[in-house]
Amino acid sequence: MSQARLLRDLPEDEPWPPVPPDADVNVLDTETPELVVTANCMIYRITGQPSKVFKFGGEFREYQLHKAAGDCAIPVYGKVIGKPKIGNGSLYFYGFIIDLATPISTPGTVPPSQRRSIMHQMIRIVERLHTKHIIHGDVKLENMLLDNQGRLRLCDFCEGRYIDEDERIWDGAWTMHFESPNRLQRAQQSERSLPPPTVEDDMYGLGLSVWQLYTGKIPHGDVVGDDLELKERQRQGQTVDVGIVQDPEAREIITTLLRRGGARI
Repeated sequence: MSQARLLRDLPEDEPWPPVPPDADVNVLDTETPELVVTANCMIYRITGQPSKVFKFGGEFREYQLHKAAGDCAIPVYGKVIGKPKIGNGSLYFYGFIIDLATPISTPGTVPPSQRRSIMHQMIRIVERLHTKHIIHGDVKLENMLLDNQGRLRLCDFCEGRYIDEDERIWDGAWTMHFESPNRLQRAQQSERSLPPPTVEDDMYGLGLSVWQLYTGKIPHGDVVGDDLELKERQRQGQTVDVGIVQDPEAREIITTLLRRGGARI
């Protein structure tokens, strides 16, 4: 495990060896192969702790936001840090430990009879996150999980930020086919190719997530690999076909959420 990040943001008196629930990366016993592999991280099961996993590659700022999200997020326990045997003795951040949970994007996880209930949970949890003055920054179905009690929680705060913080602090990325038309417009009007996410961007991503929950389709799935075509759609305020959602209540909610992000529907 070599992808570590220097813990410059930790207190100078950060204890070593780590005090539980923090863990030493060289002592933490994980199972292979990885449970999940993405472009930014790997998820490992922890030997002897079947209900917990280690997110290797998670950013320290993500860990801080995840903790600050409280009951809006999958429970997070401790940092996983390491201290190389050679060098200046600096501590390195390798990720953190969280509860094992089930993504609602997994086919069959949410049966049709439960979609409306899950939809309202999705809305409540994102709105509650905003009352904590946190913007998630990457709201999508893949980042919504069911905990071991069947309650909806959020994960993956690596693109998040505090609502009232200096926008210059934010240095994240985004999921392109979940980008709102308003965010693209802000990018064109500013010096930043990717401006920080806003509450409205979260709500637009929520609208696409509810649409995906009901349709089983990836938003803009037909042009996910065509950046130019996708950008042109977003520039014109085009979005997904809300009309294919059969539930009238869900269709109205999706429309309202997408309009908050600049969709012209």
